[in-house]
Amino acid sequence: MSKNLTFFIPYHTGYAHAELIHSFLSYTDVHLFIYKWNPAYERLKEYFSNIKQIHLHEFSIDNILNEFLNEKNRKIVVLLTASTNYLFGQLQVRLFRIIQQYIPSLIDVYPVGHCMYGCQSCAYSYTHCLPITFTNYIRTKNEKLSFEKDFEILICPSYSFEDSPYSLLSNSDIIDYILTLKYSHAIKLHPLAYEYKENSEHPFLSLTDLEKNHVEKIFQSKNLLLNQQVNTLKLIEHARIIICDSNSSIPFETLYFQDKKYIFVYETANDYDEEDDRQKYFHKFHNVEQLNDLIENYYNHQLVCKTEQGHEFFLEKYHEPNGNEIEQLALIRQWIIEDNQQISFDKDIIKKAINEEFKSNLTPMVLYTLGDHTMEEVVQIYFNDDNQFFDTLQNNVNEL
Repeated sequence: MSKNLTFFIPYHTGYAHAELIHSFLSYTDVHLFIYKWNPAYERLKEYFSNIKQIHLHEFSIDNILNEFLNEKNRKIVVLLTASTNYLFGQLQVRLFRIIQQYIPSLIDVYPVGHCMYGCQSCAYSYTHCLPITFTNYIRTKNEKLSFEKDFEILICPSYSFEDSPYSLLSNSDIIDYILTLKYSHAIKLHPLAYEYKENSEHPFLSLTDLEKNHVEKIFQSKNLLLNQQVNTLKLIEHARIIICDSNSSIPFETLYFQDKKYIFVYETANDYDEEDDRQKYFHKFHNVEQLNDLIENYYNHQLVCKTEQGHEFFLEKYHEPNGNEIEQLALIRQWIIEDNQQISFDKDIIKKAINEEFKSNLTPMVLYTLGDHTMEEVVQIYFNDDNQFFDTLQNNVNEL
């Protein structure tokens, strides 16, 4: 582990990015700054509390600046797991690059993101073709999972938005079919779907009402996997059939595995993209009848496997995962710097610069980025009532 580098990570979700935290933890200490408006705050503290290389803090500008002083003999890299394809991630970059101007020990602000190729949240140009989401999977490959029930089919539905409700989770016929599926299967929901059930007040929650109803149904299923099961790659490794959405990184991630898996991808006419270079590796379905036919043909040994060359396609986009991706990233981003420059800065000057940057446009998303308020306080500051608050979030869902 590096002895002269520390990672600072602002944390805004539940367990969604836990695997990334474990991946970066393999290289050096991690300071997690959990937003006070994050409904999963207490759960995260409990989840990470027994890992001594992880240091937990409430997110605030003061706390972050104090930790720069406490880590004055080490270089700092800020890692951002929010996608820069959306406004929240972009605002985080702006915030920490302001801080970087005043603190020379902050050597990089890196938007690592949280997805891989094929997901609209993936900022592929930032990845350096390093499969960081595989790092912890590779490093813990010998730690096998145990399941209460075995399964051959893994179902990983994503979610959509009110103005484009085209997800698998939005299709009532398919959800009803899944809930009565006779073949062995497990269901792994999108992290936001678990967050809805465990705390529906997360400010970035954007499931449609129909999707919420379907999540309620799925939570009654004995085949639903726990939210705390964060390593989806181990679930994919175990399964033979993967059922998922087109707008997801799951189809691409499955191509890493070389045991001839079957990928069934839900796609509507609204999702179709003729330039999607993944599609020759999976079977598409548009309705419940087509999904049933695919499953029955598989079990009757009448279905062609399309993933035989999938691993080669994976390697066209990313390097072969080896568990050392963070070390490679450190070299590429030039995080390995040997100097003992003394660190000093004026906290008030930095806070003033942040205020000057954002004060003219204190939207809810800016308030969430700055992290000084709980969600209830943001509502009080910016909205007249809760209904206006949630209507505004839904209307601006592309910013999330």
